[in-house]
Amino acid sequence: MKKTLITLIYTSLSLLLLAYLFKLLNWPGVSDFSMGVFWLHIAAYIAYSSFVQSKDDRIIYPLVVLVFTILFNIFNIGSEFEYMQYVVFFTLFLYVSFHLLTKNYLAQNNSRFLMPINYIAVITLGLSGLFKILHLFGAETLLIIGVSLASLTLFLKGIIKGIDR
Repeated sequence: MKKTLITLIYTSLSLLLLAYLFKLLNWPGVSDFSMGVFWLHIAAYIAYSSFVQSKDDRIIYPLVVLVFTILFNIFNIGSEFEYMQYVVFFTLFLYVSFHLLTKNYLAQNNSRFLMPINYIAVITLGLSGLFKILHLFGAETLLIIGVSLASLTLFLKGIIKGIDR
């Protein structure tokens, strides 16, 4: 059960990152998909925190971010703030970075080949956000590459995490 929930957490975060990319690229109809994936991610975290007996104490950090995100969405806090898109990207960037770079979070990870790929994915994602914020040439292409690489590494990390070798 623990392995299934960990895989669901990482896979839903991967899909949430892809939904964010589709929203930035103005794809029609992506808002329903993104809300569904967001609630799936929250449900996976709640299920993990409820059903897994020996859980990581650092689980409180992502849960706090998710609760504040829900509160901001429910009460429309900051929707008129012109820099809100930057706050959303920065929060998502830190959230994804936490999941990719924190060692032994939620389960042991014995995969050595994935750690350099995680660093490359986080750096590419950060650079793509910086290019998008500064409206530099090639920002959309770099954003597609950065989000795709981060999403793929999240998916792989979710599958590999917790496997005993």
